[in-house]
Amino acid sequence: AIADRLELDDHTTMAAAAAAIPSNVAVIAISDGAPPGKPNPVNALGAPVRRFLQASLRGALDDPSVGAIVLIGRPDGRGAFSAGADIKEFSGGDDADGGVTTSEPGGAPTLNDLAHVIERSPKPVVAALSGACLGGGMELALAAQYRVADDALRYGLPEVRIGLVPGAGGTQRLPRLCGARHALDVIVRGRIDGTAREGLKFGFLDGVASKEESLPECAARWASWASSLPAVTLESRRLRGRSVPPDGEGIEDGDMCDFALQSLPPRDKGGESAHACLEAIRASFELPSFDEGMEVEKSLFNDLLYHSLQGRAYRHIFFAERASSSSSGGKKNAAGNQLARGKGAVGVIGAGTMGRGIAISFLRAGFGPVTLVDVNPKGLEAGVRYIRSVLRGEVEKGRLPASKLKATLSRLRSSAALSGLADCDLVVEAAFENLGVKRDIFSQLDAIVRKEDALLLSNTSTLDVDAIASSLSPGRRGRCAGMHFFSPAHVMRLVEVVRGRETSPEALDVVRAVAKRIGKVPVVVGNCDGFVGNRMLHPYTTESALLLVDHGGGEAGLGVSDVDAALGPKRFGMAVGPFVMSDIAGNDIGYNIRREKGLVRDPKTGEVGQNRKQIRYTEMVDDMVEKMGRVGQKAKKGWYNYDPKVGKGRTPLPSSEMQALVDKYSRNSPQRGTKLGEEDIVHRVLFPLVNEGFKILEEGIASDPSEIDIIYLYGYGWPAWRGGPMFWADNSVGLSKLLSKLDEFHAMHPDSEYFRPSKLLRTCASMGVGVQEYYKNGRAKELKNAVKSKL
Repeated sequence: AIADRLELDDHTTMAAAAAAIPSNVAVIAISDGAPPGKPNPVNALGAPVRRFLQASLRGALDDPSVGAIVLIGRPDGRGAFSAGADIKEFSGGDDADGGVTTSEPGGAPTLNDLAHVIERSPKPVVAALSGACLGGGMELALAAQYRVADDALRYGLPEVRIGLVPGAGGTQRLPRLCGARHALDVIVRGRIDGTAREGLKFGFLDGVASKEESLPECAARWASWASSLPAVTLESRRLRGRSVPPDGEGIEDGDMCDFALQSLPPRDKGGESAHACLEAIRASFELPSFDEGMEVEKSLFNDLLYHSLQGRAYRHIFFAERASSSSSGGKKNAAGNQLARGKGAVGVIGAGTMGRGIAISFLRAGFGPVTLVDVNPKGLEAGVRYIRSVLRGEVEKGRLPASKLKATLSRLRSSAALSGLADCDLVVEAAFENLGVKRDIFSQLDAIVRKEDALLLSNTSTLDVDAIASSLSPGRRGRCAGMHFFSPAHVMRLVEVVRGRETSPEALDVVRAVAKRIGKVPVVVGNCDGFVGNRMLHPYTTESALLLVDHGGGEAGLGVSDVDAALGPKRFGMAVGPFVMSDIAGNDIGYNIRREKGLVRDPKTGEVGQNRKQIRYTEMVDDMVEKMGRVGQKAKKGWYNYDPKVGKGRTPLPSSEMQALVDKYSRNSPQRGTKLGEEDIVHRVLFPLVNEGFKILEEGIASDPSEIDIIYLYGYGWPAWRGGPMFWADNSVGLSKLLSKLDEFHAMHPDSEYFRPSKLLRTCASMGVGVQEYYKNGRAKELKNAVKSKL
């Protein structure tokens, strides 16, 4: 009945909108071009839609009763105008059926073809904009003679984010309409948040619907008025005939571009598309004609589409993120549907760094009440104080409307007892990383939480989710999973959704939906030590330290900063190097994990950890924590020293104490005091990380290489322009080289199991295919039959 009412309301609204349109105004709704049975909620401009628009425009232009045309997203004006081109048409590097720049006889028109028809139309075209007006959608709007909108509009040209430039005239028309300053801001930054108010200010919009009229009514009013204008007026509205207007502050356009250039990343560090955007905008005012500028845009677009590895990496991430967040199709119960809509009571156990960040994430998204629980009253008080401080800070920074602060804070509760979570729909445990502690908490939750369909989730980063779930009664285990946030949880976007042996598909779908609702990128992973991200991190951090033991010592030897420099933002491109990362996270975390695993020497008895066995290991990293207290930034000392007066205590400074420790542990190494080249450091540290990714795929812990790439992009600071570790191995390194180097390293260090090449890697290398191609072609099914998947 509700669905029938909604459908009736939609038809009623559309009928009312149609009744308000004058008879001489043709309305073309982009949504009407979607093929039957293929929903197109954001009005992506794929080939079928472009064919529809071409036919509709021709029909309106040929109809003598039509005096003006309105181009709108939906007939009722609601929803998106268009989120832009169908990016899938770019993924194969073939747009022969009418992509953006090329078309074939009988094929679908390109976006440029449509923009040309709209701009050259002898009848005025009014673009009525609401919701998303992005990329190719905005480029079509720029071709119209007039643009009106409602307050829901969000416009932008984000092509730079997928390694391209706008390819349907955006780099030439937007500067001519709004000036080079706004064009640089929108195009080079890849903005998607332009508002109606901003559009009016910079001249992108001609009008905004008043509160008394709908968007279709506003557009019809403009179209009816424009239909009586003389041809010379319409000609003046065609942007191809305009020059770029002078800047309002008197700055020369070339100087403005030079200034923007200073803030761009280098071309070889992810900046190819940004530099190309700048070059295309320059063409809009440096070349004598619109057509010459369009040729520059087309050349840059095609070069990036067909020849840029960075562009392929960006688009790989674009599709991988959407695939990782998609539902498995499980049925959602009532509570699940409520949680997916951002409603429901949430409990967070633990008021430490992780718990605080998790609570902030849920409060921001509108969940409530959100109850923070900690048995330590002082810790609980500090956690609540921190949450309030962060949310007030977000108001000051303009990220949270001041009008919503009071309501947001009112949904925060605190309790020193788990009994305060009795009525929760979802509970996230973020207590100390100890299996016994977590099992005890879940055993208590089993008796306390009243709702049988409540989700009971653990933020564990390494522990066995099945062991935690076993503390619950059998009927609840299907609603138990891992929800592994990354620190700081209110900043980092990644969430690993860990599927236990008994976790139901329905529960996984709800957790994924909740993660998306709170602004995270969820990736479902299997249950093993460290899951995906931290399991791969182990060889990365371990080998980084062992490099110092092998090659450090003295002024000539490899130093902490040498390793960080090779892997950091100015070289390989990681957000930070491994040692800075460890200092930020806390070196005590790794130490406690090693101690739990029985690897650390007992400080009282001096006995070696019972599980160390024959593995390549250094006690240097244990000594720096146990004996020297160098746990990281929070102690003002870790791998580096930190001074509160320098960079707010976050700038890494050299430590003579750490250098002495490296000297001590490298004393007996045959390679002591020898530098390694940056490429050698990258190989020694990142190749075993990638190899672990192959083993994770082998074991079914991850179901696709792209999921590993997403985890490392959003959780560990992998540079997006390299596409993720698995994409990098396929496309930059080459699997034959990877295999050869791993064989070499394993021969050198047979006690480092992470150097032993994966069977899957050997298979792909012998077949001459990349791992992504191996999965894309369905060959991984054979692997799944051979190895029982953890998913």
